[in-house]
Order: sequence, then C-alpha cells, then structure tokens
Amino acid sequence: MIIIKALLLAVTANLASGRVWSPITWPFCYPLINGTVVGFILGDPLLGLMAGATINLAYIGWISAGGTMPSNIGIAGVYGTAITVLAKASPELGITLAIPIGLLGVLLWNLQMTLNVFWVHRLDSNAEKGEINKIFFNAWLFPQLTCLAINGFPAFILMFLGGDFFTELLGRIPESFVNALSVTGNILPAVGVAMLLNYLGKKKVFPFFVIGFFLATYLNLQIMPIAIFGACLALLSYYGGQGNENFGTETSWAAEETDAEGDSKEKSGKEGLSVRLRRSDLIKHWLIGLGAEVGYNYERMQASGNVLAMVPIIRMLYKDPKDISDALKRYLVFFNTEPSFIGNVIPGICASLEEERANGAEISDEMINGLRTGLMGPLAGVGDSLAGGVIYPIAVSMGCSMALNGNFAGPVLFFVIFTGIMLVVGYNLYFMGYRKGSQAVMALLGEGGNSITRLTDAFGILGLMVIGAMGAQKVLVYVPAVFSVGQTSVVIQDVLNGVVMNILPFGIIIGAWMLLRRKVSPILVVLLLMAVGIVGYYLGILGLAV
Repeated sequence: MIIIKALLLAVTANLASGRVWSPITWPFCYPLINGTVVGFILGDPLLGLMAGATINLAYIGWISAGGTMPSNIGIAGVYGTAITVLAKASPELGITLAIPIGLLGVLLWNLQMTLNVFWVHRLDSNAEKGEINKIFFNAWLFPQLTCLAINGFPAFILMFLGGDFFTELLGRIPESFVNALSVTGNILPAVGVAMLLNYLGKKKVFPFFVIGFFLATYLNLQIMPIAIFGACLALLSYYGGQGNENFGTETSWAAEETDAEGDSKEKSGKEGLSVRLRRSDLIKHWLIGLGAEVGYNYERMQASGNVLAMVPIIRMLYKDPKDISDALKRYLVFFNTEPSFIGNVIPGICASLEEERANGAEISDEMINGLRTGLMGPLAGVGDSLAGGVIYPIAVSMGCSMALNGNFAGPVLFFVIFTGIMLVVGYNLYFMGYRKGSQAVMALLGEGGNSITRLTDAFGILGLMVIGAMGAQKVLVYVPAVFSVGQTSVVIQDVLNGVVMNILPFGIIIGAWMLLRRKVSPILVVLLLMAVGIVGYYLGILGLAV
C-alpha cells in the first residue's frame, strides 16, 4: 500500500512539474489542483483541498517565463501538501512548509532541464537518418521517464518516513513557534497578490484593485459577485475603446463556414494545391503541439516538443527520405514561446508554409525559422501576460475561495475555466495561423497592436478587482496588543478597524508591491514577511486572526 501511494505521489509530482501536456499539466502545476489530488492519495481529501488552496495563495502571482523558475510551484504544492497531510498540520502551516520545498524544488527543475539535453541530441541523430518513427521515444517517452524519476524520488522518501515521523517531528516544535508560523502563513498571500499588482498594476487600472479590495472588506462580497461586476466593467472598457463605428459589432474567429468534409472554405488560395493537409492532420499537429514543453531543456527549450508535433504534418507532406530528414531538422533548432494560448498561431503558420513548400513554393529553411524566431518573443510576452497574469489569477482566485470553504467544486471550476479558455483560444488561433499564413500575426494584433492592448487592459480590470477581493479575504493580520487609557483598555485592532477596516493587510500588500517595483527579489520579500510574522508574534504585536 505504501509503495502504491508513493508511486501515485510520484506521478502527481511529475504531472505538476514534468510539463507533459499543457491542458492537463499547466493547471495541474498549481497547488489548488495537485494538493487536492495528494489529499485523496493520502486519505484526507479535505485537508489536501484546504492545504493546497492555502499554499496556492502565496503563489498566485508567481509566473515562470523563458525557462526560468523562481520557485518550483508544482513540487511545493505536491510535497508541501503531502507533509501537511502526513503530519496532520493546519493548512496555514502548509504555506511555511511549501515555500522552502519550492525553493529546493528548483534544483530538481535544473536537473530535469539539464538531463533532457541528452535526449534532444538523440533526436538530432534521428533527424539525420530520417527516423521519423523513433521521434516519439526521444521527444516524449524517455524525457518523461527522466522527469518522473527526478520529480518522483522524494515521494518514496516521504512515504518511507511515514506519517508518524512527521507528526512526531511537528510535535517537537514548540507550540509558540507553530503559532508564529501560522501567523506568517496568514501574511504570505500578500506576496502573491503583490506580484500580480507588479504584473498588471498600470496606473489607469490600479484603482480597480482598490475597488475590489474594499468591496470585499465593507460589503463582505464573495469573489464571484465581484468577478461578475468586474467582467461588466471590463466589457465596457474594451468596447468603449473601439470607437463608435466598431462598438457592439460581433466578430469570431470560429465563425467560418466549412465544407462537407469539415475543412475550412477560406483556404487563402490553397484549393489548387496538389498535396493538401487534411483537417485531421492539422488537429493532430495542434493537439500534440500543446505538449511543446514535454522535453523542455536548457539547450534548445521547446525543440523536442515542436519536432514531435510536426510528425503528422511531415508524414502527410513528404515521402522522400531526404525531405523528411530536412523537415525534422528544421524544428530541432532553439525555440521558446508561450505554446498553449497565443503561441498557437506560430505552428498554424508553419503548417501553412510547409504545405506550400511541399507543393513547390520557394520557401527556405531560413524563411520558416526566421519567421518562427521573430514571432516567438513578442507572442511569448502577450501569451504569458494573458495566461499567467490574467486568466490564471482570476480563475484560481474563484477556485481557492470555494476550496477554502471546503467546497471541492473549487479546483474543478478552476480547471474547467483555465483549460477551457486554453483550448478555445488555442484552437482558433492555430487555424487562423494556418489560413492566413504570415499575415496571421497582423490579424491577431490589429493595427498598431491596439486590439490586444485593449483586451489586456480589459482583462486587467477584471483581474485586479478579483485579486483585490482575494487580498482582502485571505491576507489576514490581527493586532491583539492592548493599551490602557485611564480605566479603559483599548485593543489596537479595534482602533484600526475604526479608521479603515483591513488597513494593515492593504498596507502590507502595497508595501510588498513597492519592494517588487524596486526590483527586490520575491524570495527576499517572502523572507522579510516571514520575519515580520515571527518577530511580531513573539513581541505580542501580531496574533492569530480571529
């Protein structure tokens, strides 16, 4: 039984950090999802749910971009929750356990990214020989087995030590220090909120954070009604910026006619091509491409996943062994972008160019890879901002709010929203890239990029209102200190509430934001708040929230 639990924990850890396939593993890397799964594996689903949601609050603004990872969120969620459940600790204590685990987990990430370099060199050999049937093994299977071994190894250590070990270890910690850590755990979500402010906090939309914060504070509104209100304001902002001639017009990338075979009628002049990609080939390319980071490595980043995704396209378009070899080599160069939302337009464009090349068009390797390289940076910026800075925090705020009330619909709601938007946006952008070719990016960004800017600002309004409400509800600071005036004893917290309710949580969030704006490392901000919580508790200034 212990071995089975260890294996399940290992698989969970790899899903959270191995980047297997974005629709599953991107939402799965967040503690709200993986912590709940860990709770089921270890026999305490409710504690897993609560611990995972609590841990996720500290990571609500952490974004991994460009292959960098300030903290291994997936490992922090899985093993932080596992130790919390095994020790039967409080969810608030789970944050203080998870943060150092996440920092140590970066070492596992570095090892994973380094060892995967070996498999990309094996792919070079496959491409040179035109061994298209062996691509799957070196692009997907062997890298995943490597990641499973790396990310899953700690699971066997935890299960070998057992719950009694962690319960006894926690029992040896003085109760006062456990309380101090719990106080710290209630403060640390301020870092996640501050990181999102640093990401989204343009001057013109910052007031919406304040609105969300104090709507939740004074009207005691939950996340959902504030999100609905924020969505209405976002729509007004977006359509109000289009100009009167476009206001209220409906457009949809998906609203195109299809023929009887399900293929798009809008083919940009592709009807006369002798070699044609079928819709099924394109869908395979798109779906496999959502796992672009499956063999993520420091040398060539997403090359392994990209060449694997191209296999259905290459099989359909090329029959000559040299053409197959050349095509495989084209996609084994360095490449790195946001691959699951906005970045889907790039493989769509590549499929279009490869189809034209197979039909005799003068399209060189340099043209294809030059276009890919030129697009990967700008689209990564847009994609990371939209996915990590807007969609994720909005969806996870709603999910965590429900989960912290013991509602298992929280992680389900987050998963459905995040993955649902990913699939809808990704599908439409992929086929827009295929239909319009190199013109797709201009169609996406609009004239001067104004369309995507308005959309990002609109989402920023919604995101800041939701994250403001989350900050008001989940950053908890209580000052139990008492001072006497004559015969009257006054609790400082009551005085603060009489001035402005929740003023201390608001101040801590803004203070953390100011530090981040001055380029102070998020890790240092975390350590600073931990010191404030621990020292404040022992000085009698801070106490457990009531």
